[in-house]
Amino acid sequence: MSKFKKTLLCGIAPLLLTSMLGLTTQAVASDERLYGRFTKDNELYTPRNYREWVFIGSSVTPNDMNDGAAAFPEFHNVYIDPGSFAHWKKTGEFRNNTVIVKELVGIRGKESPSGNGYFPGEFNGIAAMVKSEKRYPNRPGNWAYFGFDGESRHGAIQEDSACSACHQQHAEQDQVFTQGYPVLRAAKP
Repeated sequence: MSKFKKTLLCGIAPLLLTSMLGLTTQAVASDERLYGRFTKDNELYTPRNYREWVFIGSSVTPNDMNDGAAAFPEFHNVYIDPGSFAHWKKTGEFRNNTVIVKELVGIRGKESPSGNGYFPGEFNGIAAMVKSEKRYPNRPGNWAYFGFDGESRHGAIQEDSACSACHQQHAEQDQVFTQGYPVLRAAKP
């Protein structure tokens, strides 16, 4: 091998290695950003592709079963980011930076060719919760809750009395209603 080729190889190899390590570090660091991206005020941007995350359960709280005044009179389709689900399966704990999205879907009706029941209607929006020691050190359990109005780009942080109080009182584990999510229960080690 000529002296020129050796010099070129010796000069390029460290650069390539540094670039590859930089990309790997960026990929690891950006893994959290894939699921939770935030404004400068720590408000959550609308999570991208959340319907491709791990679906953990669904419930419906119709008005006619709640004296005509259900707090959330719609279907709740709930998703957890894939990295946090993988962590859950290993540890049975919600990791720092867990993002859980609740998709709200109205009730279309109670009759269908397949029989009677409650059937999904129109998409009403989403709500989300994020666990972050860094961003929300003073929130109970480091969880912050977000409400998204219509087609907003990011959700507003909800007061603790709006969401957290109920989650603290009724959620089975770490402010998450694991009792209502069979996928989480089945995956817990």
